[in-house]
Amino acid sequence: MTQIANTGERILLEKETPLMIARHFSAYRFAKDFVAGKRILDIGCGEGYGTYFLAGFAKEAIGIDYDPAVISLAQKKYKRDNLQFYAVKAEECRAIGGKFDAVCSFQVIEHINEPRHYLSNIKGLLNEKGVFICSTCNKLDSSPNSPVPLNKFHVREYLLSDFRMLLEGFFREVEIYGLVRSRKLKFMRRLKKSGILRFLPPALNPVDKFFSRADHRDFIIIKEGLDPALDFIALCRE
Repeated sequence: MTQIANTGERILLEKETPLMIARHFSAYRFAKDFVAGKRILDIGCGEGYGTYFLAGFAKEAIGIDYDPAVISLAQKKYKRDNLQFYAVKAEECRAIGGKFDAVCSFQVIEHINEPRHYLSNIKGLLNEKGVFICSTCNKLDSSPNSPVPLNKFHVREYLLSDFRMLLEGFFREVEIYGLVRSRKLKFMRRLKKSGILRFLPPALNPVDKFFSRADHRDFIIIKEGLDPALDFIALCRE
């Protein structure tokens, strides 16, 4: 199977922590309720795990990513009769052609040099009653007190107000949600940081056991008070 270097640009399931996988997967779990029986496009699909998940609910699912090697991995690793992967740059998504009932773009827009051009292309891909589901990191969390993104792969990160304003320039209805840590995850993070249980072997250490088994239940999606959110998830309609 194709081997992909773990540069930190994208999630690779075999090379990432369960907690980080769970955080990114949360957006796909949010989207599943809006793609049932629909033709969908997942822009910036990476190795394809999320597109594969959504294909289990959708009528047809297409995932695109700019890296041919990543797409080759996705094609070999994830197979369904209604699932396809193509090597297409996010900025050139209109090249896919046709119309979609739903377009997903998770943790992608912060990588885009010309987000307005990108959103215009996405709008052109949507059916009249189509939905655009978009996630991005919260600048207050990802690059606090920094004028530039701390992640070298990010071109621009967004505050809640900036993200909303950008999307409302293209879509009449914009609902924004926030992804936050659960109470248990917050507690375990404090416990880990304190180091109070570091003397225990991993098999007996509740902190180590928790982080080795973290999943989507350790994150919560909220609708109000979004400033502390790790990520924003937007639901957009014309």
